[in-house]
Amino acid sequence: MILIVSFGFLAMAACLALQALASVVAVRYFAHVENRPLGPTPRRTVFIQFSVLMIVLMFGNIVQITLWALIYRGLGAFDEMQTAWYFSGVTFTSLGYGDVVLQDRTRLLAPLQAANGLMMFGITTAMFFAAVQRAIFKWLSLHAPN
Repeated sequence: MILIVSFGFLAMAACLALQALASVVAVRYFAHVENRPLGPTPRRTVFIQFSVLMIVLMFGNIVQITLWALIYRGLGAFDEMQTAWYFSGVTFTSLGYGDVVLQDRTRLLAPLQAANGLMMFGITTAMFFAAVQRAIFKWLSLHAPN
């Protein structure tokens, strides 16, 4: 049991590192494009910026889901990677369909992963919300009456 929980906490620490990396990449991208003019099609430009930001942040979450799936496979919880990845995604996002479940000692990992996923998606949401706020501020400053 202690070994399984230790794997869970190591996975959580790795996810935090991956989330930090994805966040740094996202912040660097947004800092790079923030000082650029929006150009002749500002709505399109903002949409593209948000799309890139969303892809970077979601890629970070998908890598984390894959990490958990690899742990499940490594511990022998699932026979095939597709099922491990599906279970990991459902758990990380806290959907918890219940159509695929862990057995025996590995069951302790699911609540750790669900809590981890909630925290990581919270960071993702906060990053995206901050970018939206910055874009709204920039948009309003460009369209404010002089």
